[in-house]
Amino acid sequence: MRAPFSRKLWTVTAMEFRLTAANRTFAIITLIGPFLIAALSVLPTLLSMKGSTAERSIVIVGGDQALTAQVAAALAPSNIRVAITSEPESHLDARVIAGELYGYVVLPANLLEAESVAFVSSATGDWQTAGVLQSVIGSAVVSLRLVRAGIEPGAVGSLLRQPRVEARRITKEGGKEQQDFVTALFAGLSFTFLLYMTVLLYGQAIGRSVVVEKTSKTVEIMLSSVRPRELLFGKILGKASAGLLQYAVWIVMAVAVLKLLGPVVKVDLPIVGGARTMVALVAFFLMAFFLYSSAYAALGAASEDEQHMGQLSWPLIVFLVVPMVFIGAIVQSPDGAVTVALSIFPLTAPIVMFQRIALGNPPVWHVVLSVGLTLLTIVGVVLLSARIFRVGILMTGKRAKLREVLRWVSYR
Repeated sequence: MRAPFSRKLWTVTAMEFRLTAANRTFAIITLIGPFLIAALSVLPTLLSMKGSTAERSIVIVGGDQALTAQVAAALAPSNIRVAITSEPESHLDARVIAGELYGYVVLPANLLEAESVAFVSSATGDWQTAGVLQSVIGSAVVSLRLVRAGIEPGAVGSLLRQPRVEARRITKEGGKEQQDFVTALFAGLSFTFLLYMTVLLYGQAIGRSVVVEKTSKTVEIMLSSVRPRELLFGKILGKASAGLLQYAVWIVMAVAVLKLLGPVVKVDLPIVGGARTMVALVAFFLMAFFLYSSAYAALGAASEDEQHMGQLSWPLIVFLVVPMVFIGAIVQSPDGAVTVALSIFPLTAPIVMFQRIALGNPPVWHVVLSVGLTLLTIVGVVLLSARIFRVGILMTGKRAKLREVLRWVSYR
């Protein structure tokens, strides 16, 4: 006599949880995972920022001596070491090619009337150095023009001084908090990579587990005592429980690190680790997990081996990669048209809507619509996956195509 559905379901869930969490690999990944994800998401940006602040040797050719000296002094805080030379450009080209110089600036004789100034270097993509040079040289030229127009030299500095813009974000309670773009960028990158990697890895793990049990004929023994739907849901719930345990450890680690190091590195805890962000992280992880893991389980049941599963699962990979491709636009414009569309579309909503919540204050109806559509999609995907799983788990000897797999949904 068959045991109740719930009883066998929780038996499979507990077994899957033990297989996932009760091993050394899971413990190691849980401990070092946040650091690896932070390194993958933040380290490239930090390295590029560090490279942009490295000292560069640049020479200035032509122009007024007083002006070039003023430019050299203004560039000193930017780690750009400037010298004045009268060498011909052909010699300077050779020095740049040989690596002796980073580049050189050619100031025309009629600098006050000039529309542009040439900056020659071997790094064509270094827009940051070009921007610093444009700002400093432009300010120096404007200052000289004002002096020649009859304004007192001492008053020029105060006339050209610009106020600093401090970005502040208004909260739902009506308060205002200082917004640090770099902190927001790092938080967005880290949390996005965290969601992306965990959903992808757990989804693929479920798919591979189903493929291994199918090819080893273990599933035939299991199906003699449990129904296909119980096996499918048990695997998903077991992996989800392990994922929640992992997230709980990561959240505790993140809060502890930010509490200890936050005052030292000046990281704003409410932005990157506040309660609202952590609750949203767990909620959207669960939605993304059930959405993609159920689909991966169905594709694993329809696959003959792991290579075949990889071929069938490319549509899932595409929808997971889309938020990563648009991450720059999402961070810079959380309420832009493309971002809003991606945050409502169910297959990209869990990652993109979480980013919007972590980085800003999206309208409540956006969040409700996104969550509602995603939950409806999860129910539909789970039901469809259960039908595919039931048919495909015992089918062997033929590689089914994606179109054929979708036809299995109509089987009774």
